Amino acid sequence: MGRLEPPILPNKLYRYRSFARRSKAISEEIACIRENYLWCSDFTCMNDPMEGFYRPSSGLKKKSDYDQILQRITSSKIALGISCFSDTRENILLWTHYAGNYSGICVAYSPSVLVDGLPGNASLIRLGYDDNPPLISSGVGKNVEAAARIILSQKKYNWAYEREWRVLAPKGRVCLERENPVKAVYLGSRISNEHRKQIVSALHGTGIEIYAMEIDGYAHAWLPMNAPARAKAEHKPTVRTAPKAKRKAKARRKARRHQSGSPTP
Repeated sequence: MGRLEPPILPNKLYRYRSFARRSKAISEEIACIRENYLWCSDFTCMNDPMEGFYRPSSGLKKKSDYDQILQRITSSKIALGISCFSDTRENILLWTHYAGNYSGICVAYSPSVLVDGLPGNASLIRLGYDDNPPLISSGVGKNVEAAARIILSQKKYNWAYEREWRVLAPKGRVCLERENPVKAVYLGSRISNEHRKQIVSALHGTGIEIYAMEIDGYAHAWLPMNAPARAKAEHKPTVRTAPKAKRKAKARRKARRHQSGSPTP
């Protein structure tokens, strides 16, 4: 019999966050980053109305305590919290749906550091996608917590574009027990000046890189905003540095002046 290998961890995991949901949202997001914790919500808070559905097997339906098993599975699902990630920061729909139409942020985590810091009752899973809800057999039904984790590890295939990973843990605040896994924060192109200032100020001296998004045609360009990000950008020519962006802006202004006949300063 062959072996089922676990998924390979990506280089980074990204958590898209919106500040539009309530007035305290930006303070809550900054606290999560600085104080090294995740917030896990129950599945009824997710935006997918099909979240949490499953198919009981014929064997499970024959159990004498079938109704009680279903009730325990429901209770286990509600007690389990979810924190959502993607393995890309470049998904236009995720920026639109989960980062306030580009007015929010995308937080980059080191997956290996994140896993090392999770408590023993938490796990990182890569979401599966299918045409049908997961099948829960009579054997799995005996372990209602395992059944709940299986159910919340799958969604309908239409959601596959999100490339989602999840931390499944007891609902509420989940403190990470090792070093901070946050490596960078990416600011959406429509973030307010006030929110930008709050984030830059709050993360000053933490070593966390900050990048500002600039829309470049149909692509995202990233401008390093703080010292760690600028130092890293020196070794990555594909990342647009702030001086280069300024030179390009100056060249555009010069071209416009030439077109209008104005003298060049």
